[in-house]
Parts: sequence; C-alpha cells; structure tokens
Amino acid sequence: MAKDDKKKKEKSDDVVDLASRIGARPTGEQPPAKPGPPSPPAEPHVTRLDAPIPSAPKPRLIPTREDREQSAMIQKAMIEETSAPQPAIPSPRTAPGPGETDLVVTPLPTPDDWHRFELALRKVRGVGQLRTEYYRHGVLKVRVSYQGTDRLATALRAGVPGYRVRVIGEDRATLQILVTSEAEERRPG
Repeated sequence: MAKDDKKKKEKSDDVVDLASRIGARPTGEQPPAKPGPPSPPAEPHVTRLDAPIPSAPKPRLIPTREDREQSAMIQKAMIEETSAPQPAIPSPRTAPGPGETDLVVTPLPTPDDWHRFELALRKVRGVGQLRTEYYRHGVLKVRVSYQGTDRLATALRAGVPGYRVRVIGEDRATLQILVTSEAEERRPG
C-alpha cells in the first residue's frame, strides 16, 4: 500500500468534530476549561476605514440646505404671525398731494437715461417741481407737480422733447408710461 492510501484509511476511521472547527460550542460534556490569565480591559472599539461597510437600514434623507433654510423661515413666520403685531414702521413716503402725481417711467436702463428724461420732463408745459422717489432696475418713480388744462397723460403724449411716450396705466394718483428715445428709434436694430 502506498502512503496516500494509508492516510485515507486513517482519516475515514476517525470521527471528526466539525462543529469545533467552525467555532460552535461543543455538544458533549467536557471538563470546564481552566481559567486563563485575566484578560486586559477592553479597548474602545475603533472603526476601521478599510473594513467592509456593515449593512444597516437606510438612513433618513437629510433635507438639503435650501429646504432647511426655507423650513426655518416658515417656522419663524408662523411664530411671528401668532405673536402680537409690531407697530408699523413710519415711512417718509406719503400719498401725492393736490396737484401732484406719481409718474412711473420705464425703461430707462442707465442713470444717464434717467437724468436725460428728467431734464426733458422739466421742459413740458405745466410741469413744476420734480422729486425722485426711486430708481431701480431701469424703473424711475418721480413725484410731479402739474398745473395744466389737460391731463398729465395727454401733455406727456404730446410733448416730452426727444421721447415718444406711451401710457400703460393711469389712476387718480399714479401714471405709468413706457418711453422710447428718438435716438433709439433711428438706430438700425
């Protein structure tokens, strides 16, 4: 018999405890193991960064920064809404007085255009004092005192020198107009 055959016979005759090989508890009664030296205190568990990622339930979705900011603003608004109302902030703006009209002019893309339009507006018959309320993003609001036989809209349509005026809205105290300079009309576009 060869050596290999002897090994195979020996292995087949022996009973092998596979449970002990894979780390399971022994099933039979065995003498208690000798107590070994005391184990050192357990070190805090260190998470390895190169270890496989443990499977865990999927975390909740964290809202984006914009969503968190918006929800914070909503919460703040709800709290402010339920609290006592604050006193109104005094505003220097008042309603137009007798003989005054708020004139809202657009488009005046640059401050130079705004200034040129104001100079041209002063030349209209019946227009007195001009007071600029604001100029933002090409929109000019001017308080105009006007003394004339016609309405201010009619006077503006007839003659702001250098500008063509189109009225887009009018009420008792406000006049909204679109302006086009004659220089722009002449440019090939």
